[in-house]
Amino acid sequence: MSSLNLNNIYVGENGRVQLSGGSSNIDFVDTVDQMIAARRIPADNLEKRVEANDEKIAALKELQTLIGTLKDSMANLYGATSFDNSKNIFESKTIFASSDGTSAGSLIGVAASNAAESGSYTFEIDQVASKHKLSSDTQAVAASADITGITGTGTFTVTGGAGSSTVTVAAGDSLQEIRDKINNIKDSTGVQASVVKVSATESTIILTSTEEGVDNRMSFSDDSGNVLQSLGILSDPTTINATNVIDDGNDAMIQLDGIAVTRGSNEFSDLIDGLSISLYDAEPGTQVTIEVEQDLNQAKTAILDFVEAYNAVQSFINEKTYVDPTTFKASEDAVLLGNSAVKSIESSLQQIAGSFADGVTDRVGKDDYTVFAEIGISFLGYGETEDSSLERTLEIDETALNEALLNNPSEVMELFLFKGTSDNSDISMTGFSNKTGAATYDFNIDAAAGAINSVTYDVTINGVVTAGLNATVTGSSIVTEDGLRLFYSGDKNAADTASVTTTNGIGSQLYFELESMLDDENGTLTQAIADLETQNTSYEEKVGRIDESLARQREVLMDKFIAMESALSRMKNIQSSLDELMAAGKESS
Repeated sequence: MSSLNLNNIYVGENGRVQLSGGSSNIDFVDTVDQMIAARRIPADNLEKRVEANDEKIAALKELQTLIGTLKDSMANLYGATSFDNSKNIFESKTIFASSDGTSAGSLIGVAASNAAESGSYTFEIDQVASKHKLSSDTQAVAASADITGITGTGTFTVTGGAGSSTVTVAAGDSLQEIRDKINNIKDSTGVQASVVKVSATESTIILTSTEEGVDNRMSFSDDSGNVLQSLGILSDPTTINATNVIDDGNDAMIQLDGIAVTRGSNEFSDLIDGLSISLYDAEPGTQVTIEVEQDLNQAKTAILDFVEAYNAVQSFINEKTYVDPTTFKASEDAVLLGNSAVKSIESSLQQIAGSFADGVTDRVGKDDYTVFAEIGISFLGYGETEDSSLERTLEIDETALNEALLNNPSEVMELFLFKGTSDNSDISMTGFSNKTGAATYDFNIDAAAGAINSVTYDVTINGVVTAGLNATVTGSSIVTEDGLRLFYSGDKNAADTASVTTTNGIGSQLYFELESMLDDENGTLTQAIADLETQNTSYEEKVGRIDESLARQREVLMDKFIAMESALSRMKNIQSSLDELMAAGKESS
């Protein structure tokens, strides 16, 4: 019994069914497939290129993410300006509190922003601010009961720190309903109410200012009727019943380094720049000492995070470009080997990380740090590790880093940051760009009648002076041609001068280089990925055209083989007929 090989059945575009090799015993379907496969080799090669490019794109995008993380780690290490120094990790502050009496933490809370100056302050808390509070007389009714008979009806005015408003009491109102009417207007008065159930048959209403301090004390008046007097809140139409006052609503009173200070709140945000102070309790005679110091741990943590992020980038590059030094064969993961963008990135990062902070070298009276190695950050030396992924990474001598931060924190800061200093107190730096470098700017400010007319300047870079440049002026803002941004706070009634000196730390140089690499339009990585994606699009279009051509060629070849099969089939039929005729002739003779 024979079996049918379905692989030998061919169905053409016109639906015609043909048995491959039925007459010729040649499996022409397989033969054509092999011929087309041979002709498709160029397309196969293109698809392999697409696959290889996809691996490169995936690796470059992962590198892009790692470089983004490295850039983020530099956000507080490159000198970004802000009015409160919040972007400068070296200005982070920490608080130490002590007391000669009750625990400092139970009396006062202090938080410091980067704008706070280091220093020591002594507090004595004589009185904390409180909310004005009073009650009605205890009423011999349940809170929800009709108390019209006691209070009568009428209107009264409620006045607090937010303003005044009127409440109308109707016949049948309960204490709860009076409470609700007062609370409905608390946003416009600054007075809120609550009802206390003294017993099953006794209740009272409590009135409280929503904010602390003398300025938020409450006042009331019975305008028609005597509702508040009946409740015992007022002793006459406008006078609060002193016997029902629970809290007078006082201001906070403290002594700061012996100076008396009064505020209407227990939250002090305007007492000392950069310090937020919360009073918890008063204890006259007890002194609380607050020490504000640089939080060097935050700076150290930021530096450690930077080194970790840098090493993650370098280790990834090592992995994706690894060549065995013995066999000189690239590893399977070395998909970025020979990639010019990766080579450029690696070279740029190493060059900057191993370079000098610009403008801080050998200044008089300064123990300057000019390279990372001086604070304990250095490249791992050749042959110091057997782990190929660690080659050219950074290592940290934490002892050296700790000593540098403790002994010369300002110099460590300048090693990383872009800094600007002015000899004119009316000039302050507000920003800079990737084009701004270490230089000395000598400004001439032409001002009169409260306005800046123009600003010209000379700039000195590495001893070379460029004179007569014009700055862009917008109001009090001054911007140089290389992107240095300044703010002038003088009265602008007369001409003025200023000299501004800038230094460009390694952190600043790295940050802008990373920003360039990641630029959405022209960044090194953006371009590298876009180039590969463009290549893939071109390859895929070529593959599509090849496959379209091969599909047509396959049909032509199949038609030829089918025509051959048909011819062979007819020949066999003719031969069979001849054989039958010859056999019949022999029989008749």
